[in-house]
Amino acid sequence: MDKMELPLLKGKDREKFIPASVIVGLILMLVIFLLAMLSLTFKGTYKLHYSDNSNLDYKVYLKENSYYPEKYLGKDQNYISSLIDYIDADFSYSFRSNDNLGLEYSYYVTAAVNISNNDGKSIYNKEEKLVERQKFTDLSNKTFRVSENVKIDYDKYNKLAKSFIDTYSLSADANLVVKLYVDLNGKHAEFDKKISDNAVITLSIPLTNKTTEIDMDYDLSNSKDEVLQYRQAIITNKPLFIFAVVLAVLDVAGIAAIIYWIVKNRDGHTVYAKKLGRILKDYERYISETAITERVEDMMKTRSLRIEVVKTFDGLIDIRDNLGKPILYHEERPGEEAVFYIITDRIGYIYVMRASEMGKNARIPEEIKPKTKRK
Repeated sequence: MDKMELPLLKGKDREKFIPASVIVGLILMLVIFLLAMLSLTFKGTYKLHYSDNSNLDYKVYLKENSYYPEKYLGKDQNYISSLIDYIDADFSYSFRSNDNLGLEYSYYVTAAVNISNNDGKSIYNKEEKLVERQKFTDLSNKTFRVSENVKIDYDKYNKLAKSFIDTYSLSADANLVVKLYVDLNGKHAEFDKKISDNAVITLSIPLTNKTTEIDMDYDLSNSKDEVLQYRQAIITNKPLFIFAVVLAVLDVAGIAAIIYWIVKNRDGHTVYAKKLGRILKDYERYISETAITERVEDMMKTRSLRIEVVKTFDGLIDIRDNLGKPILYHEERPGEEAVFYIITDRIGYIYVMRASEMGKNARIPEEIKPKTKRK
């Protein structure tokens, strides 16, 4: 039985096979990637619970008087406005979650004098900060607590409101509103969604009245559940995932092997064509193509020239630079053999480039080997 061999890609077919192999390999990689996606679950849900609460306590300090022996009165009473010196308020707020959120929070306290008409529409509002914004970052704990004491100069705000109302002879209501604002941001490392919450604790104090009754209000979440999603991928079909990984490795190895084999076994004709094209392009101004019907070597023998064979094209360039003679070119066998030569009065310098001498399995047939240089 005759031995059968697989046909080898040659010339341009081999060069075209490289991008074709890469394209096919990438398509296979995409299919493998989609196959791997079937084995993964990228989102999972998780219920996060957190809660907050607050407390507000205050004392009403009195001016010196003949009726109250105490320095201050406790909360939730009715107070004679003209006897109030200042109000000492303690704001507190606490937050707790069942997971570490990587907390960032801030708080500040404001006091605003608000004057409104009988319909409740604001006529005048002046706000100032009693406590500037305080910022904190706590990446390790599940809880934090805010505790802030402020002293409220009731007499100052009361005189401001009374002066405004008297100046314009208004029939209006005036209040001093003191608020603690808490802003919270939490970002769990494994979740897409950020936790964002805020709380407001309010102390409302009537102004310009003969008696004062202080109100408190808490705007809180109190207790809340957030449904979050995991960002991490979970392998739900391990055999399928392993199979996809093995196919991906084989695909990459296959592409690399094909490219390596093609480059390693490049056809001599391909190398010859590229090298010839590069020489003619790079040295265009030095080379003149000739149209002769006989072999260059035979033509030189006819002129009784001594033939000098140059091993490299660079060597021929050096001769051209020394002699100032042009390099002549003739492709004696198209696609197979090109001859570059310089002719002087007595010597012919020849550089022969052959496709058969290029490529991995290059060989030099006896009939076209360069002849030994004559002495």
